[in-house]
Amino acid sequence: DHDIADAWETRERVVVALTGAPGGDVLIRRAARMARRAQGDLLGVYVRPSDGLASRSSDLLEQHKRLLVDLGGGYQEVAADDVADGLVQLARAERATQLVMGASRHSRWNELVRGSITSKVLRAARDLDVHVISTVASEEHAPRPRRRLSRATGISRRRERSSLVLAALGLPALTLLLDNVYEDLGLTSVLLLYLLLVVGVAALGGFWPAFLAAIAGFLLANYFFTPPIHTWTIEERDNLIALVVFVVIGAVVGTLVSRMARRKAEALRAQSHAETLAQLGATLVSDPDPLPALTEGLRGALGCSAVAVLRDTESSSETTWVIESSAGAPVPSSPDQANVTVPIDEHTVLALCGADDVDAALLQSFTGQLSLVLERRRLRVDAAAAVGLAEANELRTALLAAVSHDLRTPLSAIKAAATTLLQGDIELAPAERDELLEGIDEESDRLNTLVGNLLDMSRLQTGGVDLVLRDVGLDEIVPAALHGLPAATNENVLVDVPESLPPIRVDAALLERAVENLVANALHASPADEPVRVIGGAVLDHVELRVVDRGPGIPLDQRDRVFQPFQRLGDQHHGNGVGLGLAVARGFVEMMGGELSVEDNPGGGTAMVLRFPVSRRQPT
Repeated sequence: DHDIADAWETRERVVVALTGAPGGDVLIRRAARMARRAQGDLLGVYVRPSDGLASRSSDLLEQHKRLLVDLGGGYQEVAADDVADGLVQLARAERATQLVMGASRHSRWNELVRGSITSKVLRAARDLDVHVISTVASEEHAPRPRRRLSRATGISRRRERSSLVLAALGLPALTLLLDNVYEDLGLTSVLLLYLLLVVGVAALGGFWPAFLAAIAGFLLANYFFTPPIHTWTIEERDNLIALVVFVVIGAVVGTLVSRMARRKAEALRAQSHAETLAQLGATLVSDPDPLPALTEGLRGALGCSAVAVLRDTESSSETTWVIESSAGAPVPSSPDQANVTVPIDEHTVLALCGADDVDAALLQSFTGQLSLVLERRRLRVDAAAAVGLAEANELRTALLAAVSHDLRTPLSAIKAAATTLLQGDIELAPAERDELLEGIDEESDRLNTLVGNLLDMSRLQTGGVDLVLRDVGLDEIVPAALHGLPAATNENVLVDVPESLPPIRVDAALLERAVENLVANALHASPADEPVRVIGGAVLDHVELRVVDRGPGIPLDQRDRVFQPFQRLGDQHHGNGVGLGLAVARGFVEMMGGELSVEDNPGGGTAMVLRFPVSRRQPT
C-alpha cells in the first residue's frame, strides 16, 4: 500500500559490540540509554574468531554479559573470519537500526597494516546507524585479539601476509648487499645467508611462503652469484647440488613449521570442543527445558545465521514441518530452505542456514544431545499425562470411598418411601402419604446436589470446563442460585444485592452453581433461627458478594483446608454432602478470574467473600 520495497523499521533495535575489553561497561550503559529513549530493544553481540568454536570468555566479558542482562538486553555470540563483517551481518539479521561500538585505541601504524574495524563497519553499514563511542577505560590489560587461523595450515592470514612481505623485501635487499661484498664471500656463505632468510620466512608464514622464498632465493643465487655470473647456466655440479639442497631445506623447514602450527590449531579446536560440550552438559543438567539454550549455543558455536529443529507431522498426506526450537534469522521453516540438514530421529531434523564450514565432530555431538533433549521433552509430556491419570484415579478412589455412604443414604430413603407408597395392602392417611412424598422430594434434591458436585469436581480435575463469558449483574445471579435450593431453606436467606452494581464478566451458570454451594454451606453452618445474609457491594474496581452465616466460624489454620475436596470442618460429618461444595465453588470462581476467601463476621460466624473485577467492556 505504501510502496515499501525494503525493510521498514517500526521499532528501534540497538546492537552493541562487546569485546571483553576494559571500557565495555561504558558502551553497554550508553547503548541501554539509547534503547530506553527510543523505547526499543537492546542486544549485545560478541564476535569470536572462527578458528576456535567456543573460545574461553574473559572475566570482563562475563561481567559485561551480566551487566547487559541486568539492563534488560539480550546476548548473542557469532563466529566470523572478519569482525566487521560479522557485526554488520548479525545486525542486519536481527533487523537492527543502530550499532554501537567502541573507538579503536590501536596505533595508526597498526591500523594501516591490519586495517581499521571501524572503517570496515562504516563502509558496510549503508543504512545502519553506527555510533562510535570513545571509552575512558585503558586497554592496558585488555586481552589480545585472537588471530584467525587458516583451516589448512593453522597459521593466521596476517602471519602469511607478513612472511610474504618479508620475503619480497628481504630477498632483494640481501641480494643487493651480497652483490657488493661477493668477492669476499663464497657461494656457500651466500647460500647460508639466503637459507637464514628463508628459515625466518618459514618460521613466520609456514610452507608456501618458505617454498616461494626458497625458489626466489635459488634464482637470485644462480643469476648473481653462481658462475657464470648473470646467466642462468650452472657450470659446476657441486653448485647445482648446493642450490637444490638449499631449496629442499627451505621446503622442509616450512613443512615442519606448518605441521606444528596445524597441530596447535587442532589442540585449540579440541580444547574449545571440550569447553563447548562442558557448557552443553551444564545446560542439560540445570535447565528444565534446555532445547532453546541448546539451539542458541549451536548457532553460536558453528557460526550459523540461523538454526532450527524441525519436526514433521503426519496429519495429512503432505509433509508439514513444525518448528520445535529456533535461533537466529531468518529461520528455515523446512529442510529445503537450509544449507545443511542433519537427521536427529525419524521425524526430526536439524536445519542450518549460513553454515559454510561445519565441524562434523561438534555437530555430531550436538545432534546426539538434541536427540536426548527431545526424548526428554516427550518423556516429560508422557509424565504429565501419567500424573493426570494418577490424579484422576486418585479422584475416583476418593469418590468411591467418600460417596459410598452419602449416596446410599438418600437412595435408601427414596427406596423405602417409594416401596411404602406402592404397598397395596397398607392404608396410608393423606398426611402420611404427603410426608413420604416430601421425603422423596427432599432426598431427590439432596441426591441431585451431591451428584452435581461430584460431576463438577470431576470436570475441574480433568480440565473439562468450558467457559461462556458474558456481562451479567449479581442481581441476576443470586435469585437464580437460590432457586436451586429447597423452597423451605429460602425463607432463612436475606438478600441485599442492589441492581445498581456494575456488571461483571463471568460464566453465569458456573457462578450460579458457586453461589448456590456457598449459600447451602452457610445454611448448614447457621443455627435454625439465624438467617443467612447475601450482601452485594462495589469496592473500587471490584464487585463483592458476601455470604454471611452465624455459625461457629472457621479457625485461621483451617481456612485453606475447607476448600480442599472431601474436607469438612473438623472432619465431622454433618449428614449432607461429601465436602465438595466449597472446593467446587472456589474452582469455578478462580477459573473465571475471581477470588473466593474466608473472613470473620463481626458478631460471630463466617463470611464467604466472592470478588470479581468490574467488566471493562463498554456498552454499545
